[in-house]
Amino acid sequence: MIHRLLSRTRTTLTLVALAHAACGGDGGGSSETDPTGSDTSGAPPAAGALRLNELTSKSPAEGPYAGMGDAIEIVNPGAEAVDLSGWKLSDDPGLAADKTYEFPAGTTLAPGGYLVLVAFDDLTGAGDFPFGISSTGAETLSLVDANQTLVDQVEVDGARALVSYCRVPDADGAWGNCVQTLGAANVVAPSTCGDGTIEGDEACDGVDLDGLACADLGFAGGALTCTAVSCRLDATACDAGAEVVINELEAVDDRIELHNAGADAVDLTGWILTDRFAPGYDPTGDAEKLVFAAGTELAPGGYLVVAKGDLAGQHPFGLASDGDGVTLVRADLTPADHVTYGPEQAEISYCALPDGPGGAWTADCIPSFGAANAAP
Repeated sequence: MIHRLLSRTRTTLTLVALAHAACGGDGGGSSETDPTGSDTSGAPPAAGALRLNELTSKSPAEGPYAGMGDAIEIVNPGAEAVDLSGWKLSDDPGLAADKTYEFPAGTTLAPGGYLVLVAFDDLTGAGDFPFGISSTGAETLSLVDANQTLVDQVEVDGARALVSYCRVPDADGAWGNCVQTLGAANVVAPSTCGDGTIEGDEACDGVDLDGLACADLGFAGGALTCTAVSCRLDATACDAGAEVVINELEAVDDRIELHNAGADAVDLTGWILTDRFAPGYDPTGDAEKLVFAAGTELAPGGYLVVAKGDLAGQHPFGLASDGDGVTLVRADLTPADHVTYGPEQAEISYCALPDGPGGAWTADCIPSFGAANAAP
């Protein structure tokens, strides 16, 4: 594969072709790569729809960008070359001059191509953008076209970008921790759940809960743990002090049963059922939640079975057979109950024995949705 190295000053752009084996070493600040054979799956955006694609908040330790400072990769997933003359890249929403990089006249990005920019070095005069990417705090990076129209934007926790933070697949995939592949197709970072170190997209690993406790999720107390197989936070043992709880579920038809173990009816108006609850949960960003309609009430000792579907009163998310989690959230966005299960535990029925908040979660129950739970 042929690499074209862009040796960039603050005002000029020079293209030099060289073999892949000699891809680094001229000290240039940025490069554009011919991506023949790279993964650009997904529907190609229209011409001009460039995407921020990969970034690192720490200078690469090896490869063609070793020692060059923070790096940002842009990809052109479209079918036409894009003229970047006058476009801007910034970590400042106001595009302040000292925090904004303006692409020189004549800068173009070929269809399917990658453009890698690195932080400008005041001592050497090499590099591109005049800002750094925090390695500890949050940053918002914006790509703006020559008409000052926002083309793409990403918010990143700099600690997650110490090696690489990227989209997989390129251009339209979700952002996450990656193997550093600046100038080439992105690759998800490997992780080993159970090694005690939080890696990749793991939320926790073993006893390392990333400093979180039940209270951080909005529960009154209890013990937050980490699932052994998928390294997801497990709030099943967290205490919300609620009488209405998740009582039974299964991952074939994806039914979820709620039970009111209290002595009074409970108004569920505005309550939420979701598989995406996390600290700082914002329901406006959760397209697959179920919000219980006004007037929904659960009688004392009663059961409510929620089916999967798109009709009123149904939840639209699926329950994975290899493990998943479900949270019941009150109208004030505090959690009422949470259940996490592991691989194959919910293929028949996963239920609390006995019913209610004091029950022990048990796999392979006899399905009894809408009635008292039955042991295997």
